Amino acid sequence: MVMIAKCVMAVLALISAFGVAFSRQAVHSALFLTCNLLCVAVLYLLMSLHFLGAAQLLVYAGAIMVVFLFAVTVLAPEDEMLGKWNDSYKLTGVGVAALLGGCLIVVNSRAVLTDLAPPDQGSLKDFATNLFGKYVFPFEGTAFVLLVALIGVVLLGHRRLRDLDRGGPSRD
Repeated sequence: MVMIAKCVMAVLALISAFGVAFSRQAVHSALFLTCNLLCVAVLYLLMSLHFLGAAQLLVYAGAIMVVFLFAVTVLAPEDEMLGKWNDSYKLTGVGVAALLGGCLIVVNSRAVLTDLAPPDQGSLKDFATNLFGKYVFPFEGTAFVLLVALIGVVLLGHRRLRDLDRGGPSRD
């Protein structure tokens, strides 16, 4: 039963990933991305990785996507560039995808599977010790970058809304 649920979630994650890539509207693409992140969170939970599932759900599908959807709807990036995909862009995309797929096949064919990690290595205590000990500065730096991005979105959105209320064009 768990294997069937994993397969269903994997297929839904792939479908929503294609929806992200091929959707022509930014809001639809963001909603497909939210669906993809939720499917990945369920996959983590089905693999008994409860902390990763909860973190995926709260951080990515929750907080980050709310900020992203807010930025998309307030800043409305539906400009003229979205509809101008010509054949050279499509050919380049297919070439890059084929190159990356080939690299994945080569790397996976040469991979040697080893034994599983010891039971105490992937524990929440070990994770917290590393995160708040060894990796505290990168963790805080990431939090700072996200805070700066959030403040930037709020300021840009506020300025644009203020200019639209005055009846004039927004300054970009």
